Amino acid sequence: MPEFDPFTLAVVDEDYDERYGDSQFGAYLNEHADQLDDSDCLISGAEFATLVWTVATVPVMAPGYVRTRPDLLAVTASPAEDNPADLVLRITVPLPHRVLNARPGPGQWLDWENDGYRLGPWSAKVEPLPGRRPALTLTADILLPIPADELVTPPVPLPRAELTRTAKRTVARLTEHVNTHGGPAVAALFGGAR
Repeated sequence: MPEFDPFTLAVVDEDYDERYGDSQFGAYLNEHADQLDDSDCLISGAEFATLVWTVATVPVMAPGYVRTRPDLLAVTASPAEDNPADLVLRITVPLPHRVLNARPGPGQWLDWENDGYRLGPWSAKVEPLPGRRPALTLTADILLPIPADELVTPPVPLPRAELTRTAKRTVARLTEHVNTHGGPAVAALFGGAR
């Protein structure tokens, strides 16, 4: 079971991945390896990181090789818009109405709801069910840039035997980056605790 704290937003679950002998993450990667097989085209470190992060997290792999704290809506990776060789990690955090300076009156607007899944003090949030009242759901997106020179640019074609090892190293670095830089930012949104 992943161990989260106010500054740990993502955890690599290596024990679960290797539970049945072979890497489940590796099997999922092999299903998506066709995206890496174009030997005429060099894949950038950002493209590789985006692919392996997407495969390592839900909804592609469930449960994910990387588990994210249940109170977060998502942690995603994509090439930066201004420089596609760089990577951006996006942490999407649902915010309750109480963070607003001017709040809707009690009972006027629906807010995020708990979906019943809890892991320690962190509850998963879902949009409220449609009803007779309008809903106001707020999110904060924390964007964490990673320059191209900090990313692994894999050889093309990447030998299948190396794919899982290279992907696991990449995912571990991204997870560390999320926790080191995103953990304090998420904690600060809620005054140091959630």
